[in-house]
Amino acid sequence: MTHRPVAFAGLLLAVALTTACGAEGGTAMPTPSAASSSDAPTRSVAPRDGGGTVSPPVPPPVPPKVGPSTPSDYIEGGRIGGRVVKGGSGPCYAVVNDDNQRFALHSAAGLTLEEGSYITAEVGPLRAKIDCGEGIPYELISFKRL
Repeated sequence: MTHRPVAFAGLLLAVALTTACGAEGGTAMPTPSAASSSDAPTRSVAPRDGGGTVSPPVPPPVPPKVGPSTPSDYIEGGRIGGRVVKGGSGPCYAVVNDDNQRFALHSAAGLTLEEGSYITAEVGPLRAKIDCGEGIPYELISFKRL
């Protein structure tokens, strides 16, 4: 009868060694989801790279927008910037910005703008209906050469 406790101790030792040696770098304890999903004993296996958990795949990056959402030379408020394409001593001028948007400017102040120069200009709505040619009509209030 002394063989029974020895056999029982040997069986416990074998189970402990089998459980400890069965896991490859992970834990020998079953995960809660595995324990609740079935009553059969399960074996936890870690990924081969040695990490303990597997991350979900990273979503692909969002492609960039094609071009700016506002004009590249946009200036906040009643200001425009661009190249003078119709200059002289006035009263009508024309400016084209980097996005090929043309502005027809009017000024009774007798300003002189050189054709081909780059300016930023403060503009406002026309006070009178004056046709200065092709482009978005504005009253030229002031300008600065760049």
